[in-house]
Amino acid sequence: MTRRLLIAKNVAMPMRDGVVLRGNVYRPETAEPVPAILIRTPYGKEGTLLQAFSIEAVRAAEAGYAVIQQDTRGRFASEGEFYPFRNEVEDGYDSVEWVAAQSWCTGAVGMSGLSYMGAVQWWAAIGQPPHLKAIIPITIGSQSGMDQLAYKGGAFKAGYLIWWAALFVVPETLRRMIAAGEANRSDMDRMLAATDDVEAQVRHLPMVDLPLFRDKDVAPYYFDWMRREVPGPTAVAVRDEYTQVQVPAWSVSGWYDYFLDGTLENFTRMQQEGGGADARAGQRLLIGPWDHVLGSAGAGFDFGSQASKAGIDFDGLQLRYFDHHLKGEQNGVDTDAPIRLFVMGANVWRDEYEWPLARTQYQEWFLHSPGGAVGEGGQISPEVPTQPEPADAYVYDPWHPAPTIGGAVGLPGLMIGANVGYQDQRPLEARSDVLVYTSAAFSQPMEVTGPVTLTLYASSSAPDTDFMVRLCDVYQDGASRILAAGTLRARYRDGYASPSLIEPGQVYAYTIDLVATSNVFQPGHRLRVDITSSSFPFIQPNANSGKPIGEDTEADLRPAFQQIFHDPERPSHILLSVIPR
Repeated sequence: MTRRLLIAKNVAMPMRDGVVLRGNVYRPETAEPVPAILIRTPYGKEGTLLQAFSIEAVRAAEAGYAVIQQDTRGRFASEGEFYPFRNEVEDGYDSVEWVAAQSWCTGAVGMSGLSYMGAVQWWAAIGQPPHLKAIIPITIGSQSGMDQLAYKGGAFKAGYLIWWAALFVVPETLRRMIAAGEANRSDMDRMLAATDDVEAQVRHLPMVDLPLFRDKDVAPYYFDWMRREVPGPTAVAVRDEYTQVQVPAWSVSGWYDYFLDGTLENFTRMQQEGGGADARAGQRLLIGPWDHVLGSAGAGFDFGSQASKAGIDFDGLQLRYFDHHLKGEQNGVDTDAPIRLFVMGANVWRDEYEWPLARTQYQEWFLHSPGGAVGEGGQISPEVPTQPEPADAYVYDPWHPAPTIGGAVGLPGLMIGANVGYQDQRPLEARSDVLVYTSAAFSQPMEVTGPVTLTLYASSSAPDTDFMVRLCDVYQDGASRILAAGTLRARYRDGYASPSLIEPGQVYAYTIDLVATSNVFQPGHRLRVDITSSSFPFIQPNANSGKPIGEDTEADLRPAFQQIFHDPERPSHILLSVIPR
């Protein structure tokens, strides 16, 4: 182990357009050059938060790496103007090549980090810097930045976006404005206070005039994304550029990460479409029982010490990965199973070789009820409906939306631990605007590992509305633990490129993506599906008016009468990926 380290702060890194980015460099005191790990962050390179969001710099330096923690363009010590996701292909390329050219670097560069710090890795790789050898993108998706951060199934993630911008982004914008005399301390105080009362911000109508961001114009991207109109250069979507990526990638996510869908897409499509044989063969995937920042305990439930990133020594695993790709060590990384995932319910890690699993038995489980699925009135089973069944109905009132309770979310108090993830849904299921469909108790374990989708036959009295679906594992004590969830805004039922309002009263078949899970339903447990039309404040409540997102006023809010059908002609059902045991 290296005993002495060299640390250089705010090292200047010029970009091709003359803007200077700055980073901290940690490296071992040695005459020999070493490989480098680059971490690019908009959240500030100083402090302990970055260590939790990437790889611990001192440990990596002691292991023989130079670690460069860089503020991205327009953030903290770096020059330039910040607009999320712009310039990241070019800046990523230039940063990698600057690092590789330093006398203390062997020329082999890797990248690590989660969320935005994962996105910049993909964009750097798309630019094909010659010295980038491997990346570890953690909890990040495949879409454009706008679609990842602002939308879920076409519904506007107002609560999440306001929380993210107000807590993680705008304070640095305001700090610069205060220094320039363009804002004052009261503006900062108001912004930080808003992060503790996101519900009040989401209730502001019209959202397109939200004073929190409109005043001082501190977050223009919030309004651009609401209109789905991004002026100037638009950041590429990773899913459109896989053929340009020529490096191995170890994609990491959690069953409660809101970017899980994109992580799975990146892994599977890179295996098929990556820009070279080494890139295609070098794809790896790790999924734990984690939230967006790899937390594994909360909501009164803990999957055990081995479920945590500390329990598996995630930093050590990253170093092993880089030892192979940056140092050339033959340590088994290239022969490891390409997938390692945590199976909830059984609470074990397991190696797999493809996604979805080749041994999957896809099963359709159908909704049933005598016309009253509120509470525990609905049933779900593999039995196809053969006789007419009355539709289930509820009234969704945007004035009184159903609350966000756990799952793959990001909100104040929900980011880590207490309320994210495996939260008990019984408070939600007690509402009159939530339909609940529950199976009989299992007599044998049943494992569901893989994609989950729901085909929903539904009508609404409104020209536009939302449908939210949750898959739960019901314990013997009655706790209804959320496993996966999906959202669809009706106008986007055919995708973002083809929005269209619905005809009130007409029945449509909606395909709702619940992404994926891995869970063993143990004997005595039951499977449950919940259906509702709101998740407040994570999702902006749909006003049911059909107006463009963000333009609804209080006068536009109207209740919607929702009907769910489950008869032989309209067999609403969930498709489960069942794994033989």
